[in-house]
Amino acid sequence: MALMKQQARAMSPQERGFSVILSDMCPVVSGITTRDEAISCELGMRALSLAVGKIKFKESADYRETMERFQSSTGPDPDEDGVLRRGGSLVIKFLENEDIPGFNKFCKEKFKKVSLLRPKATRSSSREIYMICEGLR
Repeated sequence: MALMKQQARAMSPQERGFSVILSDMCPVVSGITTRDEAISCELGMRALSLAVGKIKFKESADYRETMERFQSSTGPDPDEDGVLRRGGSLVIKFLENEDIPGFNKFCKEKFKKVSLLRPKATRSSSREIYMICEGLR
C-alpha cells in the first residue's frame, strides 16, 4: 500500500502508465458491517487515487462529503498524476454500502462510462460489487 505513483508508473510499458487497472482488494471481513464498509471504501479510494491522481472535486458536488471522508486514506504522494492512461479503464471491488453512489458520481465525471456489476457467480449473501469505469477523460 506504500507504492508511490512514480514507482507504479516505472513498472508500466515504456513507463507511460497502464491501460487497465484492476483493484480486487477486499478487507478481511470482521462482521462489523460499518467497519468493513469503511475499509472497503478506503481501499477503493486508494485504487482510484492511484489511477486518476489527486482527487479534486467541485465545491458544489453532492458527493464531496463521501470523497473527503476517504481521501485521507490515499496517503502522501507528491505525484498528482495518476498511472492510468487517457482512455484507460479501472475496475474496483467494493463491499456494497451507502457511499458507493458518491464514488459513482465522482467517477462519472472522470470516465466516459461507469457501471456497477455483481457477477452471477457471486454468492447471494455476498455484498461484493464491482465498479467498472471505462474511458478515462
